[in-house]
Amino acid sequence: MSHPRLEVVRRLYRYACGYCGVTEIDAGSELTVDHFMPRVAGGGDDLDNLVYACWKCNQYKHDFWPNEDDISQQRRILHPLLDELNIHYRANEQTGHLEPLTETGQFHLTILRLNRPQLVKSRLSRQLEQMLLEKQHLLEAQINELHRIIVAQEQYVAILKSQIDQLQSH
Repeated sequence: MSHPRLEVVRRLYRYACGYCGVTEIDAGSELTVDHFMPRVAGGGDDLDNLVYACWKCNQYKHDFWPNEDDISQQRRILHPLLDELNIHYRANEQTGHLEPLTETGQFHLTILRLNRPQLVKSRLSRQLEQMLLEKQHLLEAQINELHRIIVAQEQYVAILKSQIDQLQSH
């Protein structure tokens, strides 16, 4: 079932799951629109309440909404655009796992299962791809610099040849 604001939400989330980062390309299809505050808890269709989500994150989140006990124990799901996620968890670049920094971060990572093996592998793969891209740019810059040096040396050699030719003709 298509949501009436699907296109707006897709663009807002840059065609990726707001919770885990899986893209439409990774998933091989469009993702889903999740009601951050579920309709059963009173959530509506305003953009602040809509999250572009992959099927798995939407399934794991389901209709969770914190009750008073959850709130007192800092158990809630973080909003991808409204909460400062880096306060609650960080990515370990060595392992690819997301590591909680707060109780809320721990709950968020656990309920959405954001360290499932496929996501960890995907994070490491994207990180490797980024490193390779940076190295490629560095190598391209070095090649351009070497080309500039070669052109300058060729010009210098041409000048020297011209001077040698002039000396030999005298």
